[in-house]
Amino acid sequence: MRRLEIAVPGTSQAMAELARELELHGHGVVGRQSPAGHGAVDLSIDDGTVTCNTQARSCLQVRVALQVMPGQALPQPVLVFRDAAQRLLCQEVIAPQRDGNGQSLRLRTLATLVETGARLVSQLSRDQTCFDHWPTAHADAIDHPLLGLDALEPLAFEHGLNRPSVPWLLAAAEVPVMHSIEQRMLDDATQPALWVDGQLIDYKSLRRLALRLQQPMLEILHRAEHEKRAVGEPVGARLARDEDTDALKQTASWFIGGKPSSHRPSSHKVIGVCLPKSAQLYAAILAVLGCGAVYLPLDPQHPAQRRRFILENAQADLLLHDGNSDLGELSLPTLNVHQLPAPKPGIPASLIRRRVDSDEPAVAIYTSGTTGQPKGVLLSHHNLSHFCAWYGDYVGLQRDSRALQFSTINFDASLLDILPTFIHGALLVVPSEDQRRDPQQLVALIHQQHISHAFLPPALLSVMPLDAPLGLTHLITGGDVCEPFVIERMAPQCKFHNIYGPTETTVLATTRQFGVGDNNRNLGVPIANGRVLILDEQLQPVPQGTPGELYIAGPGVGLGYLNDPALTANRYLDLALPTGKTLRVYRTGDIGQWTDSGIELSGRRDNQVKIRGFRVEPEEIEHCLRDSQLFRQVAVGVDERRRILAFLVHPEQVRPGAALQALREHVQNSLPSYMHPAAYVELPSLPYTSNGKVDRRALLAMAVQVHADGQRRQPQNALETQLQQLWAELLELPVEDIATDESFFNLGGHSILLSRLLLSIRQTFGRSLSINRFIEAPTLMTLAKLLDDPEQNSASTLSPQAFIDAEAELNLDPLPISQCGDVHKVVVTGANSFLGVHIVEALLAWGATEVACLVRASAEQSAAERFSQALQDNHLTHLDLARVSVYAADITQPQLGLPDDVYARIDRTFGALVHNAAHVNHVLDYESLARDNVEPIFECLRLCEGRSKKIFNFVSTLSASSALDADGQVLEQPAAKTPPIYIKNGYNLSKWVGERILQRARDRGVWVNLFRPGNISFNSLTGVCQPHKNRLMLMLKGSIQLGQVPDLSLNFDLMPVDFLARFIAFHASRYQPTQAVFNLHNPEPLSWDAYVASFRDSGREFSLVSVAEWQRQLARVDADNALFGVLGFYLNGFEEDIGDISLISHDNARAGVRQMGARYPEKSPALLRRGADYLKAIDFI
Repeated sequence: MRRLEIAVPGTSQAMAELARELELHGHGVVGRQSPAGHGAVDLSIDDGTVTCNTQARSCLQVRVALQVMPGQALPQPVLVFRDAAQRLLCQEVIAPQRDGNGQSLRLRTLATLVETGARLVSQLSRDQTCFDHWPTAHADAIDHPLLGLDALEPLAFEHGLNRPSVPWLLAAAEVPVMHSIEQRMLDDATQPALWVDGQLIDYKSLRRLALRLQQPMLEILHRAEHEKRAVGEPVGARLARDEDTDALKQTASWFIGGKPSSHRPSSHKVIGVCLPKSAQLYAAILAVLGCGAVYLPLDPQHPAQRRRFILENAQADLLLHDGNSDLGELSLPTLNVHQLPAPKPGIPASLIRRRVDSDEPAVAIYTSGTTGQPKGVLLSHHNLSHFCAWYGDYVGLQRDSRALQFSTINFDASLLDILPTFIHGALLVVPSEDQRRDPQQLVALIHQQHISHAFLPPALLSVMPLDAPLGLTHLITGGDVCEPFVIERMAPQCKFHNIYGPTETTVLATTRQFGVGDNNRNLGVPIANGRVLILDEQLQPVPQGTPGELYIAGPGVGLGYLNDPALTANRYLDLALPTGKTLRVYRTGDIGQWTDSGIELSGRRDNQVKIRGFRVEPEEIEHCLRDSQLFRQVAVGVDERRRILAFLVHPEQVRPGAALQALREHVQNSLPSYMHPAAYVELPSLPYTSNGKVDRRALLAMAVQVHADGQRRQPQNALETQLQQLWAELLELPVEDIATDESFFNLGGHSILLSRLLLSIRQTFGRSLSINRFIEAPTLMTLAKLLDDPEQNSASTLSPQAFIDAEAELNLDPLPISQCGDVHKVVVTGANSFLGVHIVEALLAWGATEVACLVRASAEQSAAERFSQALQDNHLTHLDLARVSVYAADITQPQLGLPDDVYARIDRTFGALVHNAAHVNHVLDYESLARDNVEPIFECLRLCEGRSKKIFNFVSTLSASSALDADGQVLEQPAAKTPPIYIKNGYNLSKWVGERILQRARDRGVWVNLFRPGNISFNSLTGVCQPHKNRLMLMLKGSIQLGQVPDLSLNFDLMPVDFLARFIAFHASRYQPTQAVFNLHNPEPLSWDAYVASFRDSGREFSLVSVAEWQRQLARVDADNALFGVLGFYLNGFEEDIGDISLISHDNARAGVRQMGARYPEKSPALLRRGADYLKAIDFI
């Protein structure tokens, strides 16, 4: 195969992908920006985006046709490959999948294009004339135009669930809501409009009351405007009082009595409406909208401070109230609706007092903001008209419909209740406050008034008596997640709609009709003419099943935030599309993903919290609790101390405590430990906001009181009380905040605090205890047992979660051998670690054609910068990185956190994975380490059995060894069902769990090599090591600082990192089922005293003393001594994982060394001196 010089002048993303692939194949890709400046090349690839002027010996033309398929939302891409003479070389048809995801289709098309293009180029590199005698390709005729490859880019923004536009709705959106309502009130004057306060009010009476309200409203507004103009004062100058009722001049600047005017004001009038539910309220809403002013609803039950803020922030021009206002002095005119002046002769004939343009503001609804201050969402007449037309059609509103008006007026769902009902001449039934608050009374009202349509929030539905049918035709819910049992009860009774959408998108953006057994987080599909995009951080669409942020487009997207241009610019975006057009979208902050049945909600960006370093979404925990169906209502919150709190209402099991115990077990089996609630609080009911949503702030405030009342496990004896006080001082926490069954690490403990804890215990109680027994269950209860019963020091209490995880479902279909990837292409996780960079070096030396290095970026450094720093730190800057690709990754995420295109290429072509990444910490418990050390294994397995089969090379540790023979020999075999034979700390347990999972995968046909390193030491050539991260080295340095080193009798392990890396690199591309587990210590002899002698040779003075004498000297250790951070491991004996290595079997490893044509490194004085010299050079010793 010959290296080709290839010109790729095109600008499409597809060509960029193909060019990258060709470079990886060893070809030269020249002049992508301006190929004309380059001499003749072997091949020019034309993607149809630019004119190709490059001189080339051969030409490959690639085009795409997008065929419209009957019944399919997306086109069918057809890739056409031709040569310079227009001979058809190949034609590839990419069949759309049922999911309708355009980005998924685009990525599959790109993958096919790259694969086919690379194959054609490969054939050309073997035979430069192959295109000239290419066999005739037979393909179906294409009746669509051939396009440049940039035509694929717009596909990403398409989705089958974003349906075609509905023209009649768009036309209806051009008619202002008040025009439709005014016509209805005239046509159906005697039809009942309202049932409120026990009385029926017809449309004629409602209209008359609205007209009476309009007259003084307009007079006050005109007078205020006139006065300001007269004195040249800005907004906020002296304004009229309620009693000022001079006659309205018929020549008013923007309100003209009786006749609509097309004159548009320089600024829109904002009228606040602060009224209880009454005939006056609904008349006031119509009066304000008829004036062409902005309707600003204010719930009179909200705190006065909040209402004052809203009026000031909105710069309201007028406030309508009922005389019970507690707002004090206001700097704006007000009108008491119960003290209206007598109607004047010549009342205008129409409520429509000003013509409005469709894009003018109509409503301002203030919602709670993340900053704590409410923000005013501004909706246009076009927004309202489109929503009302769609909703009335969707739920079949008619003149004989009877709609419940449950929502408070400050909640956007009130618009859903009120406006479409009036437009269709139906009856609006308004419950009293008592009926709203009492589910029994509300159900009785629904029956008595024969309600056909109702919006009821999920929190209310979960406490309503639902055993008997409600008699509704349509039930709408939304704003929160519905409890599963409600869906089971209500879905068979009526059409039960789940709606989703922020206020900013006019009440709703998606809808789904619930069926029995439905997923309660399924938001359904976008409403007619609406569009939902799910985008990643780079504002690019995500494939099917991948979480991203929801962006909403369409006629529901509002105008922005009232008087807040900065926030408007942040949340309302003009999204640049590949077509060159822009799309106005609202950024919701909600996280969701496309599924075949609709959009599934995952959580919120601003709800994600970090707990012990893990990203946690309360919604995911809440979903798990709901799935159990053990309680009628559940809610989850995270308090100020980052503790997860679960709130539960009404257990479904009669036996006291049975439901809670079952729920704990459900959580234990379903969620990783870091997502387990710290407390479960049973309540008689959940608190609600005025909108009917669960009031989570009130819950968290309540939780503080619950904990203070003693719901946590308190000390049971004097010893636990004494230890609780000691913990409180050490952790700087109030005593009452420390439960005896809570993890030391959950409370903020870490390795140095642990050393201080054990040192304090030694000083206080005059004795030491086993750090490793404590780490296995790091609670105050454990500590007390270890102190109270010395025998406990030898007994293990292992994490039950570790055994559960070891048997977790694999969900895996191993590929056949025929689908092996290229083993010369190797993925390395944790490539910037001490061992990782040496593995990369060894792979390059072995002959890997590409090494994909997966590195997690930090807050300070990119992935590439971290890898570069690791090369520098390990004296490996000389490496030729032409065959190295560094990718920002997060292996705890789906697809290892890689971009779709990168993941797809690796999945398709690579043949080996070295999983070296791990959170190495010998202090944290298993639960704290499982997310980093166990969960990524499943994602790595998915990669290894994805589009091409890959060898899974797992870097474990000798400390995780779990199999012994009768003579006590550590076997070189897969993980036993019993836990590690050495120290069972969290890290060793996590590696044992990983081995168990992979052994089960091997049994299913996955190719797994298991590497168990022992004591990884310095580089045999340079002496480079990382002593600050090695517990043994810290112990040795601290001992030298004390002048006394423990005298140990053992054959000491010392495995140079470069030799270990060479071994892993050599065997990473080979799989022999009978020789796939390697115990990788260095069996060459080295006594402990010979090892420490090398440090004396470096000029350090110390004496060898007995372990008992050495331990007595540990009392002298202070914060300046290297032992300080690891002291806990040595207070009660020399608790190294592996001491003597003479009993460790290593037949497979020895055979593997022979296969390499090598031998184990001799632990010679020269080798030891090299390591000591490096430590001296970096001032470690």
